[in-house]
Amino acid sequence: MLKAQKRHQAPCTRPEWDQRSCAGKGANCPVLIIGTLKGERVRLSTARFLPPDKARDMEAARDLAILWEKVGTPVRPGDYREPTSAAQEPEPTRPTVEGAVTAYMADSRDRGNGDASLYKKATVFERTEIVNPRDRSGAKIAAKTTSLLWFCRQKGIRFLSELTLATLCEWRATWGVNSLVRAKRQGLVIGFLWFCERRGWFPRNYAAEMTAGLGRIEVKATQTGYFMPAEYKAILDATYIYSDRPSVDKHNALTIGGHRIRALTEVMRWTGLRIRDAVTLEKQRLVRDSESGLWSLMVYQKKTGDPVYCPIPPHVAEVLQDVPQSQKGNTNERYFFWTGEGLAKTITSNWQRSYGKLFKLAGLKESNGKPKRCHPHMFRDTFAVEALLSGMRLEEVSIILGHSSVKITEKHYMPWVRARQASLNQSVVASWIKQGIMKPSDNKRSPGRVKRIAVVELPVVVND
Repeated sequence: MLKAQKRHQAPCTRPEWDQRSCAGKGANCPVLIIGTLKGERVRLSTARFLPPDKARDMEAARDLAILWEKVGTPVRPGDYREPTSAAQEPEPTRPTVEGAVTAYMADSRDRGNGDASLYKKATVFERTEIVNPRDRSGAKIAAKTTSLLWFCRQKGIRFLSELTLATLCEWRATWGVNSLVRAKRQGLVIGFLWFCERRGWFPRNYAAEMTAGLGRIEVKATQTGYFMPAEYKAILDATYIYSDRPSVDKHNALTIGGHRIRALTEVMRWTGLRIRDAVTLEKQRLVRDSESGLWSLMVYQKKTGDPVYCPIPPHVAEVLQDVPQSQKGNTNERYFFWTGEGLAKTITSNWQRSYGKLFKLAGLKESNGKPKRCHPHMFRDTFAVEALLSGMRLEEVSIILGHSSVKITEKHYMPWVRARQASLNQSVVASWIKQGIMKPSDNKRSPGRVKRIAVVELPVVVND
């Protein structure tokens, strides 16, 4: 899309890019044609293509812009000849939604997006098949995709020009996900709109207008969930009665599956690794300092190539070194918990299902008696929370967790942990004793106990 603009210069009294005609004695400012032509940015002066008597005429400039859009390239009016009807060139095809999605996914792969990122983008834009998984009884579970291509096919939408603000809002209403996932998906959608505008498929400022129209999505922040020491002990105890094949093992305490899931649990608890990183942990990452005898795991490698190690207790190192083969006898010389075959996402999903069984065996309860919602990522949260409560510096915890900024660690683990609030309360009371406004005997009435402080959950606005 091209448009003609006046670029006002002295002696003209108008601002430089004002769209009105020139003002001032003897003012006749130059004209530029600005916009996108076949995906390429255009910013050319009409003085190069029009005679001197028409070079600063707005009407002549507009006609020249129309000619360029028709021809597809900047040309002088005299150099262009209308083709005969027999050799009429086809009109430029309108960009379709399907073509734009295909180009967007190809561009994401070319830019080196990881498999996880590509999978998320495919879920939002590309996947059109409706998957019907089955539960244990064999009955189909209602499930459907809500991708952009699926929505457009349902509505009969073919071209990008049909993606108006109302259409995008209607599509967003079909997602049926929580506010956090909805905010992240909307961020991907906005990135897709900007990609299409840069390719010249949308008019100028279209993506900015859609971004403002979609607005911000409020995400309600929740308290970080982690396992108290007694709860973690209950989970470890459950590993001794856990089995990958209960009908065969009859909950034998020496089952291989229980040994393996116990080792994986200890690794996540004492290193803060995510379940995917723990499942694909390589054996060479377990090292021992010859001088101190301390065992450590390389949790990740910085972009500079420097490894980051996290020390682990001796019993965790022993459990790791004694991890048996799987029930089927599969093993790998490179990994602790993975054969190295198939996708990392697949083996991670398998372990997540195993943890669903383990948490059910542990039988953890909330204070109101309801079953506690548990998931493997809470071992990472437990590592961070217990480390902070034990006096470890926030910056050090952030480095081990691999956060790009200390602010991320502070956001997730500082404001929402009641136990840390209790620790802060004890520190304040201790300062009162030192200042002489409270006697030590007053604090002995309930040693080690501090009144629970209510934590108010505040809404957090996510700006994508």
